[in-house]
Amino acid sequence: MPVLNNIKVLIPRPVGRTDEMADKLSALGATPILFPLIEITAINQDELKSTCRDHAFDWIIFTSGIAVQVFFDNIDTKTVTSKIAVVGTSTQKAVEQLGLKVDFVPSAATAKKLMREIPVNPGEQVLIPRSKIAGKEVLKVLQKRKVQVTEIATYDNTPVNYSKEQVEEVLAQNINVIAFTSASTADSFFGLLQKHRIKLYGPHLVAIGPSTASALQQHRQEVAATAEEHNIDGLVAVIAGLYQ
Repeated sequence: MPVLNNIKVLIPRPVGRTDEMADKLSALGATPILFPLIEITAINQDELKSTCRDHAFDWIIFTSGIAVQVFFDNIDTKTVTSKIAVVGTSTQKAVEQLGLKVDFVPSAATAKKLMREIPVNPGEQVLIPRSKIAGKEVLKVLQKRKVQVTEIATYDNTPVNYSKEQVEEVLAQNINVIAFTSASTADSFFGLLQKHRIKLYGPHLVAIGPSTASALQQHRQEVAATAEEHNIDGLVAVIAGLYQ
């Protein structure tokens, strides 16, 4: 019998980014339930193109796979000569699938670890293409290291506006596990529940990495497990581990 036979896993992820995880869960016998929570919209594309054309950056830092996708929708990979740093192995995979080399991955998949550990030198030029809603705290770490930081908001995260009835219909499917792949999906999910005054009972909550786990805890939720390898394979493995 498959490891996850009859286990229902809710996948709250950005629109259009659920297929890989759903396929891997299905292969283990689980029933994935896709619940897209965030629309991704590219923004400031002209600014990004002109900035990359007019400046020579020593490093480009990517803090998500979406940041990689949006960046290279606008910038030809052949023109990139900067070193590349990524937040974790999922983002690393997104870069390497484009035929590019990743020069640095931090010891843990958090933006703060990335900013602290990246081997940049004072005075070097760093470009960070990010979400519009990303916080500024991690940038201060680089600034304290006297690095010249250019950040551009290259995409916006817009919550999908589900009705209370739609959310309750999803949650009524006897879900066993909810698999969170980012802090933003955790915030969107529990923001939706709070908006509609819906209580969550029963499912195990699992996180792809420490930043996502921290976001869940900030919503006063118990995290059943956090993936040791901070990518889709690691998240699927930790879900399977709950039932072995």
